[in-house]
Amino acid sequence: MNVKFLNQPKDVNFLDVLKEKLENNKFSKIWLVAGFAKDSALDLIYDSVAKAVANGATVECVFGLDKKNTSKDMLLKFLSLGCTVRFHINGDQAKFESRMFIFESEEGDSYVYVPGSKLSEGGITSNYTLIEEISYSKEEKVEFGKVKAALESGLMSDEFEVLTEEKLKDLASTGEILARITERKIPSINELYNQTTSTEENTATTYDEESGVDYKELLNSDIDIAIDSEETIKVQESLGDEVEHKIKKVEKEPEDKVITKMVGLEKEPDFENANTLIMQLSNCTSGEIKIAPAIALSLKTFFNYPDFFHVEKDEKDNLNETQAVELEIFENESNFQADDDNAQIIFNTKNALIRSEVLKQISLDDGDIMRLIKQNNSKFRCEIIKQNTNEFEVWQNFCTIQIKGTTKKIGVI
Repeated sequence: MNVKFLNQPKDVNFLDVLKEKLENNKFSKIWLVAGFAKDSALDLIYDSVAKAVANGATVECVFGLDKKNTSKDMLLKFLSLGCTVRFHINGDQAKFESRMFIFESEEGDSYVYVPGSKLSEGGITSNYTLIEEISYSKEEKVEFGKVKAALESGLMSDEFEVLTEEKLKDLASTGEILARITERKIPSINELYNQTTSTEENTATTYDEESGVDYKELLNSDIDIAIDSEETIKVQESLGDEVEHKIKKVEKEPEDKVITKMVGLEKEPDFENANTLIMQLSNCTSGEIKIAPAIALSLKTFFNYPDFFHVEKDEKDNLNETQAVELEIFENESNFQADDDNAQIIFNTKNALIRSEVLKQISLDDGDIMRLIKQNNSKFRCEIIKQNTNEFEVWQNFCTIQIKGTTKKIGVI
């Protein structure tokens, strides 16, 4: 048995690793296990999974599903390939969180990959993460068999059910998962960062599959069409709720504002599934980044609060709930980079704080942008994007949600 750690994005792109293994015809059985399975990532690996099946491999998928990220249409594509798909509906209390990709070979080495990130587009392409690669030689079949046995044992629960086309339709009709995905051209993070033009089509939003309206055409229509200022249209969404949208007459907007709207598709940020928080800084003090009370409690899941927190007194004998974290700190103007193994995330009665002695070494100004990237439960990367740098305008486009009671905005990925 040989164990390696692969560093994304510095050394590898996990998508390339998955594609190479899926398209290699030496594997007889493949397991794709993801507690968080997002359409954007499934779409990226779909063609490679199709090649694996065509090469004679048995592909078993075990996915955690929810009403935000995985659609009926995408899952139906995997079923149509002949994949066996077992699923768990992720709710607020009981979530399936495992991530494992297993490739079994009868004649050569077998592989197990345990990534630190989710099965999302960013999680397998650009997010900072370590991926554990464990390889087993042909002679180590007993040890490899223990891995398969542990996986199968964990799936014996009634919570994991084999997905059928009929069950899939039921899940969509009851709103447990999205009914349908539509196509829309959205620039990826890398494309925006490098200021290139997107040619890829990613997926977003849903609509009622029984409706006769051509929503794809509607979504891709030019924004300068004439619409009466108080005209109301009704959109039937996937859960069957009728939502009224007041549309006012608009003129064609500058390209930078159009891009801002394109990356800010959701009215509310998806705090629960986010792994990157993008925030304009305010009330800056040395060594601390304050998170406004209006959003602090919404970020409980992002910061694993209160699971990893303990009550601690500060220098003024105030009681705070505190978690010790490792913090990688980077400031783009000076290219300052340093690690703090003793940083803290603090929740108190007023707000949330990120506190670090290393932060005292850099300048924090109101209006600067922080990108806080969650790598695991106790490790974060904090990037400070200064206002007079080229990158600032790019990440400012992602700050689309106004923080109540302030002039600052945030965004999540």
